Amino acid sequence: MEKEQATDDLLHALDRAPEGPAAGGDSSVGPRSSDEIDLVEIQRVIVELASDWAFVIRLDADGGWELEWIDGSIPVRPDLDVGQIDKDAWSHAIFEEDRPTLTRHFVRAMDVGRARVEYRLDLPGVGLRWVESSIRVVKSTERSRPTRVYGTVRDVSERRATEDALRGSESQYRALVEQASDGILVFEESGRMLTSNPAAHELFGLERDPLHERTLDELLRLDDPGNDALALQDLKGGSTLRRVCRIQKGNAESWVWVEASARRLLDRRMQVTVRDISDRIEAERRIRNLAYFDSLTGLPNRELFREQIDRAIERSASNETQLALLFLDVDRFKQVNDSLGHSTGDLLLEQVAERLRTVVRGSDSIGRVTGESEEGEAAERWISRLGGDEFTFLIPDLDHPQDAARVARRVLHALSRGYSISDQEIFVGSSIGIAVWPDDGENSEILLRSADTAMYHAKARGGNAYEFFNASMNVTSTRRLNLESGLRRALERDEFRLVYQPIRDARTGRLSAAEALLRWVDSDGQAVSPDEFIPVAEETGLIIDIGTWVLRTACHQAQRWKADGHAAFRMSVNIAVEQLRDLGIVEAVDQMLYETGLSPSELELEITETSILDADPIIVAAIGALTDMGVGFALDDFGTGYSSLSVLQRFPIERLKIDRSFVSGVGESRSDRALTSAIVALAKRLDLSVVAEGVETEEQVRFLSELGCDELQGYLFSRPLPPEDFERFLVREAKGDT
Repeated sequence: MEKEQATDDLLHALDRAPEGPAAGGDSSVGPRSSDEIDLVEIQRVIVELASDWAFVIRLDADGGWELEWIDGSIPVRPDLDVGQIDKDAWSHAIFEEDRPTLTRHFVRAMDVGRARVEYRLDLPGVGLRWVESSIRVVKSTERSRPTRVYGTVRDVSERRATEDALRGSESQYRALVEQASDGILVFEESGRMLTSNPAAHELFGLERDPLHERTLDELLRLDDPGNDALALQDLKGGSTLRRVCRIQKGNAESWVWVEASARRLLDRRMQVTVRDISDRIEAERRIRNLAYFDSLTGLPNRELFREQIDRAIERSASNETQLALLFLDVDRFKQVNDSLGHSTGDLLLEQVAERLRTVVRGSDSIGRVTGESEEGEAAERWISRLGGDEFTFLIPDLDHPQDAARVARRVLHALSRGYSISDQEIFVGSSIGIAVWPDDGENSEILLRSADTAMYHAKARGGNAYEFFNASMNVTSTRRLNLESGLRRALERDEFRLVYQPIRDARTGRLSAAEALLRWVDSDGQAVSPDEFIPVAEETGLIIDIGTWVLRTACHQAQRWKADGHAAFRMSVNIAVEQLRDLGIVEAVDQMLYETGLSPSELELEITETSILDADPIIVAAIGALTDMGVGFALDDFGTGYSSLSVLQRFPIERLKIDRSFVSGVGESRSDRALTSAIVALAKRLDLSVVAEGVETEEQVRFLSELGCDELQGYLFSRPLPPEDFERFLVREAKGDT
């Protein structure tokens, strides 16, 4: 009953067709996530290559079926777009006698994944037509339930008329056969060919006489996988057998895919209709590639990986062998993506994928298990790209875990070499986590999670390393999940606080600015280090809401101190690249300044080098608009990222902040002194102010002041202070007691 109900829903989905372009020729169906199948491309392929019209039905959020897309036309009415047919007409158009056949058609499709049936439609303005419907059901991997139905429909009235004519006038039959676009062959019961039409001559690449010398077995490769070569011999009178097989065109070595429809006539003769479906086969191949292969690298994607790992686990269980899963993440990929642009990141991923293929081709550990004759392309099936910069390796039939370590070392070596992209050499490494079935997970989900956890531990060691999973790693993984969960509630629970660190004028020693720094005390009363929670906030996208709160709170506090009579100073606030990509950032800053009454010149936003090296026009426009508003920009941690002097000239940067890693060594390291001197000299040449961070000794103060640093910041002057302590600092500053 459940299947019949689902079928009923499918047959009535057309009645619930959405109004507007989605039900007509426009294939746009709304935004899709990065993991979804490229439906627009699939629709185009179906319409272009496979049918007169086509449709897609999907399972909606309420569990019902609804029409997602329909397009095409009816051959006898090319002026009539099927998308324009009244939606109420579709359900009533199915010929009443054919409804049971159509119901069985959908039930079979939901059972086996695909089905084909012929039935009659009586559409307004068209009349009664025979159509052939082919549908394919896509099921979700997790629950094995249907999620979409792809359908194609073509008008086969002419072919049905041809078949009817065979039971009537021979002369009329011959005329129809001669004019048919499909190849038609008629055989005696003995197998001798009686007649053929011009379309058959063209399809087989043979003239009439050479063609008639061939038997049916010689013409059709009925021994192709999935076909029963003896089925034709058992075909009863009045019955039809359809097969997809190959034919050889002429004497060429190439093969053509065809759909052969063999019908045993009542007089025991056999009529075979052959249609070239090479385009349809190619379309199906393209659809499979869209569904199961990554469009950027050509590697199996997450969906195919899930199927592969489940099959690999079943095989290992049957053979009583081990299976290794390697989870790989490209080190520093986000930095490359943010600083050099997404197009460069894509080119890097393509080269990474090719190096992984090379490793697989040359690996005994992987090549051995796929068979000596398959060490090339077949072995590559065990690599997948899950998304972003994440890749996986499967090593089935593992003799020893060290075989997986050997593959991991080869991968690390291959990926650590430089990449030449757009005349620029880029160096990245990789972090690999290794999990072994069944010790590290009984099913694919747990095994993948274990490998992912081990990968994060390898990355925590500094990257360019591999780690085997062990149970103690779950503690760290749980800690990260708890951080993410806590961050999502921290704003609601008012767990964030701002502290303020003074910045002094190097010449006068007086307060010139303050930097607002974020602190988090979680619900258990534990202080969480910014170095621990800010990367999690950036990865999850929570940094946008958190950054907005920081900016608003700092502006309110600065204005409050002004209202209390303290001298105005510059409030410096860090802003993440994700915030700059937010289309509403300019309006948000403008609104905050309006609400607080703070002057734009009293606000400074600190950005990193990766923010301005990204070629994203949204970021460029946001920085330009905020500068025009009067907000200043400082470049934080200068010298630690991908530096570009041309970018410094193009962007309205007012200040460079020398990273504390350079400042801390000026009293001991000649190289740090030289680098710091070079940064200050560069800034002066570009007419930029310089702030030195991390100042902790008088020796550093003297050296930096002599170089010409404009401002100094560090524990020598003050630790970051909560608002009430900073206000007392302002009071002492006004009295000259600091």
